[in-house]
Amino acid sequence: MAITGGMLGAAHTTSTADDFVPELWSDGIYRYFERGTVFKNLIEDYSSLVKSFGDTVNIPQIDFDASSDKAINTLVTYDATATTVTQLAIDKHKYNAMLFEDILQIQSNADLVAKYSQMFGEALARALDADIWGELDGLNVSVALGSGDDNLSDGDFQAALASLGENDIPYMDGQCAMVVNPTMMADILDPAAGVSRGFWRADAGGGSAGSILATGGSKGFMGKLFGIDVYMSNTISSSGSVCCGAIFHKSAAVCAVQQGVRVQSEYSIDALGTKVVADTIYGAKLIDSSSNKRGYRWVNN
Repeated sequence: MAITGGMLGAAHTTSTADDFVPELWSDGIYRYFERGTVFKNLIEDYSSLVKSFGDTVNIPQIDFDASSDKAINTLVTYDATATTVTQLAIDKHKYNAMLFEDILQIQSNADLVAKYSQMFGEALARALDADIWGELDGLNVSVALGSGDDNLSDGDFQAALASLGENDIPYMDGQCAMVVNPTMMADILDPAAGVSRGFWRADAGGGSAGSILATGGSKGFMGKLFGIDVYMSNTISSSGSVCCGAIFHKSAAVCAVQQGVRVQSEYSIDALGTKVVADTIYGAKLIDSSSNKRGYRWVNN
């Protein structure tokens, strides 16, 4: 039975609820939030700059300046500083809220608490991922796949690497990642696909320290394609003439989480249950631009 705030009237906080939520919920929701995001760890994180205050981060982009020749008996010429400022707004406030009736029954069932903690944490993580991908989906270099929807050919992958190299992106420095939708991931795993010969599955290394795949392990990590970490995300659509995957440097976008997952509750005597709310505040911004290309996206025809 759905119960709205208007039906419940004023709610009352009890010590039972205060003890119940922090001990059994907070750590679990935070853990699932951190483990549930694919994109957060693949871009630059400016969270430390906004933890205490502020709603905007100004990010300077320093333009490339070519070196000049110095002739004998001549003075050096000083160029004016050339910077472009990108503003990261902390403007996303996401939450999940539920009413749990009969708190004693819920409290005694640790498995049920774990399941709802997972749902809360993963829901907030998906919201964060959707906003980050909403920025990355605007990468300036966008190329239609030449081998059919969601099918990555050798030529498609080689063209992406060439584009990254031409834009001075060191794609083998461990700071580049490739994220694709489930359909393209299935194509990469297909032994008949040309690119599959260069793919190392995440489970092939056994997860042991020192393994070629040991640097992975984040949500959605599938393996390495010719040395580049590959992730799968349901956030990227698998239908229509849309972007189906991208390869980008960590500096292509930024995010900042000003308030990590916060869990609050109060007991409602009218509902005979506990209202639980988990929320987080953050922002995300694309840094990639026409003059500072940091990634490459594939689009279905």
